[in-house]
Amino acid sequence: MDTAKSEQRAGEFATRYRAWLLAQAHNLCRNATDAEDLVQDALLRFIQTFGQLEALPNERSCEAWLVTTLTHLFYDQCRRRRVQAQGAKDPHLSNEVVVEHEPDARPVYDTLTDAQFSEALQTLSPKIRATFELHASGKKYQDIARSLGIPVGTVSKRLHDARARLREFLLRHIQSGVN
Repeated sequence: MDTAKSEQRAGEFATRYRAWLLAQAHNLCRNATDAEDLVQDALLRFIQTFGQLEALPNERSCEAWLVTTLTHLFYDQCRRRRVQAQGAKDPHLSNEVVVEHEPDARPVYDTLTDAQFSEALQTLSPKIRATFELHASGKKYQDIARSLGIPVGTVSKRLHDARARLREFLLRHIQSGVN
């Protein structure tokens, strides 16, 4: 097995999918700098993981691996920031003098769990859920329409409905947790 050629193949695949992965990362974190960092980490892990193999798995498997790894890295980043924010607020964990300021408003969706989001997805009709999941996996409206055999306008409507229903369901969870 030629390790250099394997790493080159993995590197070429990573380079080909970099822009697509960057769009996925930007959808997750809504910050260009953080998205770039996430993509770099995901691609590095991809090359480290698949660079030693004689042949890469099929493209779908590689795409899925990249998106899953990117998502896990994003969750890790969120957890790190939460721990850092909590550590900075606890004067016993910091050597600095802490000046109390008005706390920043915490995004209400930060309180949701993966299980609650999965439960919310299950409330969608199968057609709307399938459309939403394709879009969440990075597919463009035209590609979704083509794969489901529906007009692009129907894709737009289904995604609008999915977002509205998810928002409504998740807000009930948030509000019931506050009360």
